[in-house]
Amino acid sequence: MVNTTRKRISKDEWLARALEVLAAEGEGGIRIERLARDLNIAKSGFYWHFKDRRDLLSKVLDYWAYEYTGVVAQNQQLARASPESRLNQAARMIRVHKLTKYDVSMRAWAEHDEMAAEAVAQVYKMRLGYISEAFRELGFKGDELEMRTRLYVCYHSWEAAMFGNDSERKLSRLQKLRIKLLTRK
Repeated sequence: MVNTTRKRISKDEWLARALEVLAAEGEGGIRIERLARDLNIAKSGFYWHFKDRRDLLSKVLDYWAYEYTGVVAQNQQLARASPESRLNQAARMIRVHKLTKYDVSMRAWAEHDEMAAEAVAQVYKMRLGYISEAFRELGFKGDELEMRTRLYVCYHSWEAAMFGNDSERKLSRLQKLRIKLLTRK
C-alpha cells in the first residue's frame, strides 16, 4: 500500500532508485509503477519531475553522467592539484564512492538503445579527456599518452567488477603503486 502521508520525493531520489533497478533488472525494469511502489509514493508524484518514462530514462543517463563521472571531472578543488595528485585522488574517489558501480549496467543498456549508447560514449570521452590531460601535463604525448590514459581509465572502470573482494587496504596500496608505474618516464 502506498503511504499518502509521505512528503514529495525529490527528483534525485527517483533517479537514484531507477539506477538501482537498472543494475538489478536492466533498463526494462525501470517502470513508473515499480519506482513509485519502491519509493512508497503515489504514481502521480512521478509527473512532478518527469514528462514520461522516456524523459525519466534520459534524466537517468544525465544523472549517471554527472554523479558518477562529472563529480570528478568537474571538481574545481581537484583541478588545482598536481597531475599525479589528481590521478591518485580521482582513483581514490572512484574506488571509495563506487563511481563505476553502474558501468556494466549502462554498457548493457547501450547495446540496444541509441540514447544510452550516446550517453555512455560521452561519459567515456569525458573520463578519457580528464585523465589524458593529467598525463599530458606530466609530459606524455602520442602513443605513450594514449596508452597510459587507456590503462588508467580501463583499470579504474573495471577494478571493482574484477577485484571487488579485495580489502580497502590492499586496493589503496595497489592504487599508489599503479599511479607510480603509470607516471614513471
